[in-house]
Amino acid sequence: MSKIIYTSALDASIQEYRRVYLSEDIGEIRQELREGIRSLKDEVRRQVSQAIEKSGNASIRVDLNKDDVAQTEPSFVVVKDLVRQIRENVKSSLAMRGEIAVDELVDSMPETTAADLLKSLANTDRLKMVKMLYSTRKTFSDFKTATSLEAASVNNHLKSLLNMGLVSHSDEGGYELTKRGRLLVRTLALMSEALGGEQID
Repeated sequence: MSKIIYTSALDASIQEYRRVYLSEDIGEIRQELREGIRSLKDEVRRQVSQAIEKSGNASIRVDLNKDDVAQTEPSFVVVKDLVRQIRENVKSSLAMRGEIAVDELVDSMPETTAADLLKSLANTDRLKMVKMLYSTRKTFSDFKTATSLEAASVNNHLKSLLNMGLVSHSDEGGYELTKRGRLLVRTLALMSEALGGEQID
């Protein structure tokens, strides 16, 4: 008799345990999954928004295998992994579009304009002058002192830089870099760094 009572009490305890703890576990898992999916959606929206902003009207598509998603366990860790995969896919898509965009720029680059831009700074004195202008405006006398050139030579260099739109007359007197000139100087600095800055014999 006592054995039957003990067994019944044990069964009741097991059922109560399942009712209380397992239901709570399921509820927590569901809540965790909902939060994970919400986080995943937010991440996708953020990544796609950034991709659109950076690549104009580009369209980025990320494909997920339905079977893989269906077989995954309802865990926030899995959802975070999905987010990571999407982030990597988006970065890969952007990188691919970036390469395509650069290739298109190379194909459409006007040789004459590019050559003129390079020639405008293909002189150590002119390069020194634009480097001086990168930080602040300078006067004719500043260039003459820094380069140790005659006034006529300084004037010729300035005329070349002015004609290419790299330098302009400052409202406060002297000369200053234009946006075009600043961009070209920065590009040359990056090129020099990327190529190692070494002189080729």
